[in-house]
Amino acid sequence: MAENPTTRRQFVRATTATAAGWYLGSTQAAARGREFAANETIRVGVIGPGGRGSLLMRQCTEFGPEYGAKVTAVCDIWNLRRDTARDWLKENSGYEPKVYRNIEALLEDKDIDAVIIATADHQHGRMLRMAVEAGKDVYCEKPMANDLEDANAALDAVKKSGQIVQIGTQRRSNPRYLQAQKIMRDEPVGEIVKVELIANAYTPYRWAKSRKDLASITKNDVDWPAFLMGKPSRPFDARIYRSYRLFREFSSGIIDQWMTHAIDAVHMLTGEKFPTRAVAHGGVYEYHDYRENPDTIQVALEYGQGKQKHLVTYGVSLANGSGSSCRIMGTRGTLEYEHEWRISGDGVRSGDRITTTQAIPDDPSAVHHMANWLDCIRRRDAQGIYCPVEAGYGHSIACIMSADALWSGCRTEFDPRNRTMQSG
Repeated sequence: MAENPTTRRQFVRATTATAAGWYLGSTQAAARGREFAANETIRVGVIGPGGRGSLLMRQCTEFGPEYGAKVTAVCDIWNLRRDTARDWLKENSGYEPKVYRNIEALLEDKDIDAVIIATADHQHGRMLRMAVEAGKDVYCEKPMANDLEDANAALDAVKKSGQIVQIGTQRRSNPRYLQAQKIMRDEPVGEIVKVELIANAYTPYRWAKSRKDLASITKNDVDWPAFLMGKPSRPFDARIYRSYRLFREFSSGIIDQWMTHAIDAVHMLTGEKFPTRAVAHGGVYEYHDYRENPDTIQVALEYGQGKQKHLVTYGVSLANGSGSSCRIMGTRGTLEYEHEWRISGDGVRSGDRITTTQAIPDDPSAVHHMANWLDCIRRRDAQGIYCPVEAGYGHSIACIMSADALWSGCRTEFDPRNRTMQSG
């Protein structure tokens, strides 16, 4: 269904006024200085306290006292991760948390109010749905989902549940991005014609594990069927478990890991929800190990309808880090962000071009992504969340389309009315 041409303007102005206006000031002062009774504590369980999950656990422990929150449980299917998280909490918090091997057992615990999900990419959507259906508030790492069916089901479950859900694309809480979003609501660059995202990074054999790392884990150390979570059964494979980002069934690699952040930022700044068409190409051009996912990609996404269309391109090489930039190109000028932060008339010679260069400062009232989630839980304010489930759904759609186009070699189209995709 075609959108009204004013949709993007209305969306940006409305969401910016909420996310970067009155709300930010109230967030900072909402709970600080207040004493919380034991029965008021927000009890948080961490599901998947690995590299990313451990960082989120530490952040929750750091910001928790301001909002009456406390990490009281850890859950992981790998013995090492589970025990390490338990020991860290004992040492740094002075108490021993509950320990669970499987998500189902943790979600049955009525004493857990909220959960942090930081597991493998293919598990996020299903676990998010399970958690909100169990009555838990959720902080869910990106991508929100990398399967269309899971994305649709998670979106429906969250909206039906009324739970407070934060998705982990943290540029939405970045002070510079929030200020840029406020500026962009008045469309200073004019009508958008193209967005260019270049994110090259020299990072040899990214996400692959050494032989020593792979040999350090056996099938007896993990719950392998629980890891597969709906994927076809197969013998335990340490390469998949430790390096799932390199295998198509479980992740799209660069797309799921990095493009999620980049495309979510585009949605944040432009007000777009999801693309309508996608094409992509790439391959393993340098790092010929056991990976299936490419070390170099180029994605092109089309947004909008009718005369309001524009193109977004995203390119990465893991073998050469030369060049990295983000810019929104409009009919009156250009917004440069991520590395340079300014709006100017660069690239345009029309009579109404921007005539001055404006630097983009930080928004001083922004708060941390984790603090925003905890504060919204405390106040039961789903509208104040920086990155709500709708934003997670948008980046999921963009990434699923891109991965499908990459693997099929065909253009992928998304039908927002029926929430379906087709390639051809």
